[in-house]
Amino acid sequence: MKDIKRIWFWFTLVVCPLLIMLGVATFAQLLGEYVYSPKYSFSSLSSFQIVFMAGGICALSIFLTTIKEAKIRFFTK
Repeated sequence: MKDIKRIWFWFTLVVCPLLIMLGVATFAQLLGEYVYSPKYSFSSLSSFQIVFMAGGICALSIFLTTIKEAKIRFFTK
């Protein structure tokens, strides 16, 4: 069980920033299309775009929790 926690810890430190960047990039693309295209509306979102943005939000939450755990794990020796 301890090995699984260790793998999950390092997995979140590596993968979560990538998911956060994907969510932010998707949101920025949508915002840019909305600002510069008069025909574009947020009602035409695809399911992939919604999943990428939701995944970025969830990854941010998990990443912040993991950072708090990393502070405890590495700086309290």
